[in-house]
Amino acid sequence: MISRASKGVGWRLRGLRRSWMCRRGMSSELPRKGWPVQMKDEVQWGDQDAYMHVNNTQYYRWWESAHIKYLRKLGIMMIANAKDPSGAIIARSECNFKLPVEYPDTVTVCCRCSRIGNTSLDIEYLLQNGKGEECATGAATLVLFDYIEEKKYVIDEKMKEMILSLETEAEPSK
Repeated sequence: MISRASKGVGWRLRGLRRSWMCRRGMSSELPRKGWPVQMKDEVQWGDQDAYMHVNNTQYYRWWESAHIKYLRKLGIMMIANAKDPSGAIIARSECNFKLPVEYPDTVTVCCRCSRIGNTSLDIEYLLQNGKGEECATGAATLVLFDYIEEKKYVIDEKMKEMILSLETEAEPSK
């Protein structure tokens, strides 16, 4: 983010394309028009807790499944287990509950990238019930990690372009 204190430089940079910022290693906000990952899942009876609505832990499972699907579109976590040479570590995760989800129902879990950092992605989530009502929103920061070298890795130009392409071609939630 460019501070207002550097007014001369900051105000000139504001109008430049996001890709310009990405090429120089700065974090970049992405368009939030659609959701590149939209997956349906049946609510299971066992997902409920004693209060007869889906337990909060299930929401994080849905978030994880959605962002793994997103990462796979980028060629990361293709094996999706400990044998993967690269993956993502969840540095931060949150869930904002809006409406309870109950059994039986079918939910739609949506996922998109909202910001590209040097070694991380900020992810946003949306969960809708079968009626299309917004039941939860969430966010996470995923740090990309090279398990062979045992270190974070920098998001290169090719991956930035793939992410930008996914985000600009994404469809709105259904």
